[in-house]
Amino acid sequence: MHKFSWPQQHNLHLIYSPHMSLCDLFLFTKMKCKLKATDPDKDADQGAIRYSIHGQGAESHFMINDITGEMYAQRTMDREDRAVWRFVVMATDEEGEGLTGFTDVIINVWDINDNAPTFSCAPDNCHSSIAENSPPGTFVVEMTAVDLDDAAVGQNAILTYRITENAHNANSADLFTIDSSTGTISVAAEGLDRELADSHHLVVEARDGGGMTGTATVTVVVTDINDHVPKFREDWCGARIPESTNEDAPILELSATDPDAGAYGHLTFSVVAGDAEQRFYMVTHRLEQTGTLRLKKKLDFEQLGEQRFNLTIKVEDSDFSSLIHCLVLVEDENDNPPVFTPSSHLLSPLPEDTTVGGSIIQVVATDSDSGLNGDILYSILPQSDPYGHFTVSRGGVVTVARPLDRETVAGYELVVMATDRGSPALTGSVTVHLPLLDVNDNGPELEAAYAPVLWENSPAPQVVWLNSSSTLLHVVDRDSPQHGPPFFLSLPSVYSVDFHLQDHGNGSATLTTLRRFDRERQSEFLLPVVMIDSGDPPITATSTLTITIGDHNDNAHQAGEKDVYVHILLASQQE
Repeated sequence: MHKFSWPQQHNLHLIYSPHMSLCDLFLFTKMKCKLKATDPDKDADQGAIRYSIHGQGAESHFMINDITGEMYAQRTMDREDRAVWRFVVMATDEEGEGLTGFTDVIINVWDINDNAPTFSCAPDNCHSSIAENSPPGTFVVEMTAVDLDDAAVGQNAILTYRITENAHNANSADLFTIDSSTGTISVAAEGLDRELADSHHLVVEARDGGGMTGTATVTVVVTDINDHVPKFREDWCGARIPESTNEDAPILELSATDPDAGAYGHLTFSVVAGDAEQRFYMVTHRLEQTGTLRLKKKLDFEQLGEQRFNLTIKVEDSDFSSLIHCLVLVEDENDNPPVFTPSSHLLSPLPEDTTVGGSIIQVVATDSDSGLNGDILYSILPQSDPYGHFTVSRGGVVTVARPLDRETVAGYELVVMATDRGSPALTGSVTVHLPLLDVNDNGPELEAAYAPVLWENSPAPQVVWLNSSSTLLHVVDRDSPQHGPPFFLSLPSVYSVDFHLQDHGNGSATLTTLRRFDRERQSEFLLPVVMIDSGDPPITATSTLTITIGDHNDNAHQAGEKDVYVHILLASQQE
């Protein structure tokens, strides 16, 4: 039996380049990749040994010269696909028909710099975030690149990092820096401000020892912090509102600014001073960063302290606040009528002979409103003074405008009106109860217009019938009873031969003839009746009683003549 003695293992090192030919590959390695087997049999033909290769990649990637034992690569090698190949090489003597020996062959593919660095987050997932105002040195992100080349061979996989496109602050300084060995990006300078730029795009390069590079763009989102104080857009605010403004009505709109985002930019408005009675409230509109001042309770201009409000309004976010002063002026409306106190006056009787222009009373009305709404004009209700006997001044003084006559109007219920000058005007009134005091300014007078008829030739004495049903003559006085009866009735003495007037003492009298009367000599008799009242001083009046002398046929006919002319009107021929 022939036995082959083989080394237990051959380690063949091949350097692979895709640009080399198969021959160049072996020349570059300075070895033939030749396996040598020996046959220890005596007189063995060493040239009769035949070689073969077995295992994964045999015949497809590698081949062996069966006579010389030289191994060749069938195709180019890629260390990044497979760095080590293992084969079993068999040697058979007697030209492959004899005994067989074998050995393990390990082929290590040597690395060359044929891979550029790549970033694991590229191309679309290179993102990081950092809070604005972060100080220099703050960690941002670690940009890790990989190089498929062999890190154990030269510098092929040794990476160096740098930022090729940086962001800058207001002073043109780089905002970010990168550790050249680890790829760690950190803040390099002050000036990260989300309100100026809410993100930055950095281009990072990784370079291996062979000069191959890879790049990636990292997006650094600047997150917000509450670093801005909310501010009102106005320095001062004010409004004018009528006192009749309804509850919940909007008074004024306020707006504020806060560049911060999210919850940091959510603003709240409130009234913090100047509204002790809580007449107002604020409604916040967060999306618009505005607030509406609204009326919570009805206002009354006439109430003390409700003519103006100096409000302090606050706008605030979660950490900061600002104040603004708002002046709200309440405008008066004509909501209060003039009021008299008291609402009526009972005056002592006024003598009816009070002179024109004399003052009676001053009435004063008050109006809680202001301006024209509280400016009062006085007048007298015409129905309460139909004859216009009184007038009232701007100051409310009631005076006599025309002579008074108790016998025409015995007393007055004067209604004095107070009307303001608002729009619409409001009116209040007071009643002045004014009785008139009678004075003796009217003399006695006959009760009726008597028309007695005395028939001629009637024998005397005869009672004169003053009307068809009575012989009594009645006297009246328009003054009050204090200035009226008892009356004293008489005839002038010159008529004492014709008539006699009998005064009954009760305001009546009887007239009696003392002689006969002749109508043809006197057809009527005018008899003065003297009447005196009991006033102080008494007034004497005279009324004339007209007595008609009735006719009797007591005279004979006397002859006479009269001329009578008759005129006849003739019709015209055409008719």
